[in-house]
This record gives sequence, C-alpha cells and structure tokens, in this order.
Amino acid sequence: MTSVPSPVRPKYVGRAVRRKEDARLLRGEGSYIADLKVRGTLHMAVLRSTHAHADLVTVDATAAREATGVVDVLTGTDIPDVGHIPCIDMYPDTKPATHPVLAQGRVRYVGQPIAAVVADSALHASAAAQLIGVEYADLPPVVDLDQAVSENAELLYPQFASNIVNTIAQDVGDCAAAFADADRVFSETFRIHRYGPMPMETRGVLAQVDSVSGRLILYTSTQFPHLVRQFLGGVLDLPESQIRVVAPDVGGGFGGKCEFYPEEVLAPLFARRLRRPIRWIESRAEHMVASSQAREQRHDVRIAISRDGVISAMTVESWTNNGAALCTLATTPASISSAMGRGPYRIPHYRARAHSVVSNKTPLAVYRGAGHPQAALVLERMFDIMAADLGLEPLELRLKNMLTPEELPADRGTDIILAGHVEYDSGDYPRVLTRAAEMIGDADKKAAQQDARNRGKYLGIGFCCFVEETSIGPYESATVRVDSTGKVTLLTGSSPHGQGHVTTFSQLVADELEVPIEDVTVLYGDTDVVRDGVGTFASRSAAMGGAAARRASEAVRDKALRIASHLLEVDVDDLEWRDGGAQVKGSPTSRVELGALSSAATPWNPPLPDGMDWDLAADYRHQAAGIAFANATHAAKVEVDAETGVVDIVDYVVVHDCGTVINPLLVEGQVIGGVAQGIGGTLFEELAYDEQGRPCSPTFNDYLMPTVSDMPWVRTDHFESPSPLNPYGFKGAGEGGAAGAPGALVNAISDALSPLGVSLKSDGPWTPENLLGQIDEG
Repeated sequence: MTSVPSPVRPKYVGRAVRRKEDARLLRGEGSYIADLKVRGTLHMAVLRSTHAHADLVTVDATAAREATGVVDVLTGTDIPDVGHIPCIDMYPDTKPATHPVLAQGRVRYVGQPIAAVVADSALHASAAAQLIGVEYADLPPVVDLDQAVSENAELLYPQFASNIVNTIAQDVGDCAAAFADADRVFSETFRIHRYGPMPMETRGVLAQVDSVSGRLILYTSTQFPHLVRQFLGGVLDLPESQIRVVAPDVGGGFGGKCEFYPEEVLAPLFARRLRRPIRWIESRAEHMVASSQAREQRHDVRIAISRDGVISAMTVESWTNNGAALCTLATTPASISSAMGRGPYRIPHYRARAHSVVSNKTPLAVYRGAGHPQAALVLERMFDIMAADLGLEPLELRLKNMLTPEELPADRGTDIILAGHVEYDSGDYPRVLTRAAEMIGDADKKAAQQDARNRGKYLGIGFCCFVEETSIGPYESATVRVDSTGKVTLLTGSSPHGQGHVTTFSQLVADELEVPIEDVTVLYGDTDVVRDGVGTFASRSAAMGGAAARRASEAVRDKALRIASHLLEVDVDDLEWRDGGAQVKGSPTSRVELGALSSAATPWNPPLPDGMDWDLAADYRHQAAGIAFANATHAAKVEVDAETGVVDIVDYVVVHDCGTVINPLLVEGQVIGGVAQGIGGTLFEELAYDEQGRPCSPTFNDYLMPTVSDMPWVRTDHFESPSPLNPYGFKGAGEGGAAGAPGALVNAISDALSPLGVSLKSDGPWTPENLLGQIDEG
C-alpha cells in the first residue's frame, strides 16, 4: 500500500524545538568513556616515538615488564600478524602507505605508537611505559611539502619512487584552448596551514571480553561505531558477529573521531589476552600528536578571464601534506578540494591535479569541511585579486560568473571519492550572495572605511561563497517501534556527537505519527541495538538518517491504518490518521489510538488477516540517489590596527541554504559553531613543526584557540532550496560554518590592508605577529 499523506500540518518540523538531550548533560549525567565503571579494569598507556624519522634499533621492554603494577606489555615484534590501520578512500593506484598498529622497525612521526603497557592503574602504566628502552637510528626528516616533493627528498617509504602516494585527476572541457584564447591569465600560489579538530573530549576506549559469550565489546569515542566494528574485525581477523561496538556520549568529533586508531586495536588485543577490561584515555598532550590533524595544502592556481570579467578556464595543482601514513580517510580532503574547486561558478573548462604527499608529521585526515574550506579560500581570494586588477567590484565579478537557479541541476564533471559524481541539485546562489552583501552593509563600505581611518583603523569587507557536498551515502538505517502504551522508539544508524540528533529525529517521527515529541525515544551508537548503519560525518545525518527515520515512521503509520481497518471493520481508504490514532473519516468517535493498535498486533490476540504484521514496527534503509549540495555566503567586516596587527571582527554574516530546515535553532547553532572553528583556524590555531619534525604546539599554552571574547555576534539568514534527491528536501548543515570562514576573513583582512600593499596568499594563522610581518612587507 502506498503511504497515506498526513492530513494535518506538521507540529514540529520547521520549528525551533529546544534540544531534548541537553538536560541530562547539563546535570552532569552524561556517560563518556572516562565515566564507565567496569569491575577489574586495567589501564593502558602507550609509548610514543620522540623522533620524527628513525629506524628502531632496539625496543627493550624488560624493565617495564618488571615494574610495579604492570600486567602485560606489547611491542611491534609481539604482533607481527596484526593488520595495518585501514585506509578506505584509496584510489586504484594509491600507494599503500598505511599505518601499523605498533611501529614495525621504523618510526615516521613524533607520537607514533611503539609499545603499549597495561597495569593496575593509569599512573603505573604511564610510569612503566617510560622504562621501555628505545634506541633510534635517526634518518633525515621530511617536514614540509616543498621538501617532500623535491628531487632529492628522503623517501619515507623506500619501496615507492617518491613521497607522492596518490594523485587525483579532474578534467572538464579544453583548458589549453581556453587559456590560449584568454584576454588575461592570473596565476597565484596559496598555502593552507595545519591545524586540527580539538574536541572537548579527547579519545578513549574501554575493551572487554564478555565472560559468557566470549564476544569482544569495545566502548569507543567514535563517530561511526558500525564501521569501527568492521575495521576491527578486519584487523584482528574476527567475524563481526563476535564484536560489539558502543559509542556512548561523545564530547565532540568534528572529523577527528571519524577515524580508526591504533588504540582501538591495542585495548581489544590486551582484553583478549588477559580476559580483563582495558581502559585508555588520551591525554591532551597525546591528542596533539596522536589524533589526526588537518587542512595543510598548497595550491597553484591559474585562471583565464576576459576583459569584462567572464572566467573561461581554471587549473589547480595542489599538494596535501598527509603526514606519515594514509589513515582511514586520508585522500578525501584532496579529493573534495579538487572536485569542488569551481564553487558556485560556471567556469566551463577545468583541470585539477591533487597530490597526496607523505611527510614526517602526524597523519592528516578529515576535519569539519574536509577540503571545502581550502577550495573556497583559494577561489574566493582569486576573485578579489582579479576584481582589483580588472577594476571591478568583488560582488560584480562574482555575480557575472555565478550559476543561476535556471542552470541547475548542473553536472560539474568531477567526482568525490566515497561520495560520487558532482551534480549540483538545487539552489539560488546569486540570491544568497546579494542577501549577505545587503546584511553586511557592502553598499556603505567606503563611508565605513573612512570612519575607521578617522579612528586609526583599517576596515575591510570580505565574502566567501561556496557549495558543499552533503548527505553522502551509501545508505542509513532506521527502525521505528511502537509499544502498547503508544510510545515510540527509533533506532538509528546515525551516531551523534553533539549535533542534536535526538531532537531532530524525534521531530520527524513525532510529526509522521502525530504523537507528542516527548513520546519518542531515540537509540543509537550500539551495534547490538542498531543492527547496521554508517555513522555521522559529511553533514549526512538529516538527509540520510532523518529520511530513513521518516520513511520508517510512514511505514509504521501505514501498518497501523491496516490494523485499524480490521478492528473497526472498515476499508482502509475510509480511515484517516489524526493525533496519534486512526479514525473513520467524518466520524471522529470511531477511533483507535496508537497504543491500542500496537497491543492488537501481538500474538496474544486473535490472528490478524494476511498481510498484517504481528509487530507494529518497520525498518527502512534510505539510499542516496546522489549528493545533495548545500550552499552559503559568508561576509566578514573587520577592523585592523596596523600598529599592532590585531584584527577585530566587527560584524559577521552567514546566509545559508541547507534545503528544508528541520530545526532552525539547531541549524543556527551548527553554523555559528563552524564559524568559531573557522575563526580559530584563521586567526589563532596552528600545529607547527620545527625543521626536525618536532611538534611546536604540545599544549593549549602553545596552540591558541578563540575564546568567547574573540567571537563576533554572528548574524544568520536562511533560504530553503529543497533537494530533489530525498523525499523531504533535506540537505546537510553541519559544515557550512567552517567552510566559509577562512575565505571571508582573509578577504576582509586583505581588503582592509590593501592601501598598505597587503594581499594575503595564505589562510594564516593571522596572529598579530604574522600580520605585522605582512604589513612590513607591504
């Protein structure tokens, strides 16, 4: 039977419903890895390399094994048959520069695990780890991109011909002919520095073996528990049926927990060896060298353009510093930045070559936006540079080249690894841009600049327009069940780490079944409770997990109507669904409530007719019909003190389009949170290394992050261009704040300081010291 449309207006979808999950968290009732108490737990510590590049001559664990409280020690020689950490986004010709669980004969970055110790306390385990004697034979470190790809570079993996381990090619049209016919050609090089996610909760694991079934149970702070189960089974050669993975409360992820790490293998190895629970909690110092880092790229860009500002072609050659190994999602940033290099603009001819390069740094992977911030920064800086040279307004040049709604859907001719072919589905990019310009006061810029100069400051406005890939597949799962009281439970394969899934998914289910939102319980993050799923990343939860939840709810409603037709002895077409129950059309007193319908669908009652299930429940797996593309324009207004180099963000606007909005309050929160991370990366944060490959940012004393006093009041506006690729028009909203902030801020700073000859070719971090250097050069 086809779905019966709901006859009443939605009560929750589209409303700013307050988050259901916050109350217990604010009361301190969250359950994170460090909160879990299991009797008999032992504690694990990891000995990490202090050298960036060296052969391991000896690793002597004799003293550690005899230390107080120590129960077991593992080194690389003890686990020669354990598999490497998987990289799931390799291309067919990618060189397999993958990561062993413990170093095997060579270390390639400071922080690489060499050995692990288990003891009766975390203090004893940490002390014993320091007793392990390691003799290093140093090798020349390879630190930055230029060094890694130079002709005589030291090879991190001698079996490969170079340190370039992957190259992605994107080709659209005929760039050579377009450049030959161009009136002007602009060429620039841009550098994006290295920083990282820095969630409030560091990583942690707790592994144990069930004493009855012998199954391995792993509690881990992750964004994708079902994929961790798959990866762990592959590395340990265990069937997935023998593994249970649980992600309890996760205190932030941002992509850093969208990885599979050595500690998620080591703790289970010890648990199986000792038949004791094993806990490991990452310190912040470990996090700075052992969790994935992000962003670092170099882009060489050429753009062909006519005298009147129409872009005909663009080429980009980029290099991503992937660090010492290809981790779980290693090539995705390069893939996205190359596929999305043209943003919301036509640019009919396009050629990109994106190289992934290994070096003696911590492995690089995805972080909120994963390639979009880099691509947007490069293109949007080029627009401002070209506009200034051609004598055009930045807005005018953008609008002249921007795709219009009538040109969508638009096949862009590029591809993203794991996501698929790039075809923009819907949007109104010019409308979003012009609204942002109106809100930021671009028309009054000259007067504002003069006012700032009168106060000894330099004012600038910068824009960043982008389109972002969201809601990627391959699928997401949902199960909806109704109990005899009429209460509803949703099981979802999406695994939240702060986004508000409990609230948004409850809104969707409550509207479909027309029940109070308080009657919906959402369960997630446990592979024994939720049979299968993919996880939470790439702004996919609403469009994938939400669509699955809504479809499953529709199926439950349809089942309920069929059961009601039997109980009320009427044809199902004579029924309607209202306020959580089925009733005869035109006769609201002839009605059966949801709880009664669920009670009727049990084996305790007389058999139902054929085609009616005993259980008022439904499963649904929503598959992606394609990529849904959100879009936004960020506009920043800054004042710069040229004497001190201090940047003051005096106004910040985001106009965002994520398709149909489920909860505007949560969308706004996602955007503002992303802007905060973009501001951090542009003005403060840097994971710096010295020439020997030693990290220069070991703590938050050295790695600066924005505080509340550094944040502007972020003003937002939203348009809705529903995606045709899922039944409700949803797109993703999780990364749009982070993707546009670097480009908008760098353009604004460059605009402000243009009278001083400053034109920034990097995303920062534009600390006062670094900016003063640029002002002096200008």
